[in-house]
Amino acid sequence: MPLFSAGDLPTVGERVMQGIRDSGHFEGMSERNRQVLAIAEECGEFVGAFRRWSGQARRTGTWQQMEDELADIIITAFATAYVFDMDIAVIIERKLGVIFHRGWKGPSHDVPT
Repeated sequence: MPLFSAGDLPTVGERVMQGIRDSGHFEGMSERNRQVLAIAEECGEFVGAFRRWSGQARRTGTWQQMEDELADIIITAFATAYVFDMDIAVIIERKLGVIFHRGWKGPSHDVPT
């Protein structure tokens, strides 16, 4: 049984933040400050996973580790939007409108694997 469905996405941030609050960790740091730092940390972990997977690091890594780190970024983004009282569905929709209406600056290229 999955832990969430697409219909649950609006509540992901709230559920994650409740779990963090219940854990008792991170006392004394504002939630907003912690979440901004957490976004940066998770992005760095994704870069590290990519470097290991692509052979650019001393040790190797797996595709699943990259997927896990990307999921951490997305989950952290939902939690960050929640603590800043942002409607993530609205801001994603707005940003996608900008992206899809500004056009692309050059020819599309296949991403090497």
